[in-house]
Amino acid sequence: MALGSGRMRRGAFLALAAAAALAATLPASPAAAQDFPQAGRPIALIVPFAAGGTTDVSARLLAAFLERDLAVPVQVVNRPGATTQIGNAEVARARPDGHTLAVASLPSLAMTYLDAERRAPYNRDSFTPVAHFVADANMLIVPANSPHASTAALVAAARAAPRRIRVGTVGLMSNAHLPGVALERVAGVEFAFVHFNGGAPLMTALLGGNVDAGIVGSQVVIPQARAGTVRPIATIGNAPSPFFPDVQTLRAQGFDVSHPSSFVVVGPAGMETAVVAKLSDAVRRALDDGEIKRRLAEQALSGVYMDAAALAAFWADVEARQRPLIDLARQQR
Repeated sequence: MALGSGRMRRGAFLALAAAAALAATLPASPAAAQDFPQAGRPIALIVPFAAGGTTDVSARLLAAFLERDLAVPVQVVNRPGATTQIGNAEVARARPDGHTLAVASLPSLAMTYLDAERRAPYNRDSFTPVAHFVADANMLIVPANSPHASTAALVAAARAAPRRIRVGTVGLMSNAHLPGVALERVAGVEFAFVHFNGGAPLMTALLGGNVDAGIVGSQVVIPQARAGTVRPIATIGNAPSPFFPDVQTLRAQGFDVSHPSSFVVVGPAGMETAVVAKLSDAVRRALDDGEIKRRLAEQALSGVYMDAAALAAFWADVEARQRPLIDLARQQR
């Protein structure tokens, strides 16, 4: 009996020793909130777009604030390519310790993995939502002298002449194309979509009479609207743009389409809740900073904060709305 007890004690001791040895060889767990950020260790803020665009400018404004607020270097790293998949994949592969983040674009990020043809090596579960940072708005616009002075008039023209009303977008399957597909669906019409490589060539085509309407970001619309050459007839988002407060959303005009565009801060899956909260609070403080608000407004962007939980719900809603539109857009090719 004593012998058996001794063997059991020795077995338990060996098991504990083996467990301790194994634990010593395992990678360190993500830093606890009190240890984050690690002194002197930079935070990489990945931007999956080329330098100079609105996402990049926004990220650099945020990085400068976070660097002061968190007292560690915050380095913006541009990783463009493969319709943002290169940068997104790098974040998804990173250690979840809070030192690798991204300023990503929604719904662009969701589009890359919802569209099976793109074969993205990640999905929503590959990321940790941290905070919503910026709200952008696409606008539905027509030339100033267009006979289609409202969304209802544009839809009526499309109903009378299916696939004859030409609507320009900034690219196939883009943030401008999919809300156009959504408007077709809810209005029961068919447009003739014309895809351009960006907002500038779209605007040139619109002003030249080569398309009847366009869907493009407010940054591109503002100078032309001020010059009186184009007329915004709808905001494609959840609320009117602060830069066009008198232009109603599609929903307010009776078309159940909401396709907001956002810049959000995300990290790899598995980040500790307390670290996420610390970073999210820092983003909130950044958006309370008057200088950042002014600099964002110069880019025709609005700072809109959501914490991690609210961003997760918003992201799920974006997915739910986008998934059926991708299939419809594929059928139109």
